Formats: sequence, structure tokens, C-alpha cells
Amino acid sequence: MKKLLSTTIDDLKFITIQLLFLMTFGLASLSKWKNGGIPENFTERFGDTWMASLPGSLFIPFYSIVLLETAVVLLMAVSIFRMEWLRQSNKLFLKAALILSLFVFVMLGYGLRLTGDFGGAANLFFYFGATLVALFVAENQLKENRTE
Repeated sequence: MKKLLSTTIDDLKFITIQLLFLMTFGLASLSKWKNGGIPENFTERFGDTWMASLPGSLFIPFYSIVLLETAVVLLMAVSIFRMEWLRQSNKLFLKAALILSLFVFVMLGYGLRLTGDFGGAANLFFYFGATLVALFVAENQLKENRTE
């Protein structure tokens, strides 16, 4: 409890990062799991690409995204549970979730470029950049803790 009470305003920036990624990936993965299969719009968008020729057609590409998004949610939840927003925490799960998020954004961006949605791919470039900033902030906090 004492650890929780020592939370400073500086520590709270990590809660916002955790909640933002939990919300973003949580809602995305939940909607995909609730569909109960590969949505028709995914099949329409990627049905004419090389990914449709994979064994199982679009099963692997779709569920790779769903599983990775779900993993980000789980890692962020563990990060919050471990109170990794606190200054002295090692932020292992937060960093792992952010790095995994980078891979998800690369996958999503590739899919958008593959189908000619260059505006959507450009937006994902900004998501990727914002995630890098969040990762930079988390890693710098760790460096500051080591020098104190």
C-alpha cells in the first residue's frame, strides 16, 4: 500500500500509456473474437492477395493479428497489475507490450499497403511512431532509475 501511495504525477504518465493501449487493442481484439470467424470485409479486402493462397486461406493472417492484439492486452493488464506505472518498477511487461504493438502496426500497415490503402498505411505509420515515443519514455524512466 505504501508503494501505491508514493505514486507521483510523473508516474501517472505510464498509467495513461497502459490504459490507451489496453483500450485500443482490447476493443480491437474483442470485436474480432466476437465475430466468430473471419469477417466478410477482411475476406473481401484480402481475398485477391497472395495471403489468400496460404494453407487455410486467410485464417493465418487474420488470427495472427487477433492473437497478437490479444497478447498486447494481456501484457498491458499484467503491467497494470504489477503496478509498472511506479517509478521504481522495471516496466518489463509494459515494454514487451509496446514492442509487440510495433509488430502489430507493421502487420496492419503491410496489409493496408498491399491492398492499396495508402492513407490508412500512413496513419499506421503515426501509430508506430507514437508507440516508439511511449517505448522511449518507458526506457528513459528505467535509465533514470538506475542512475539514482
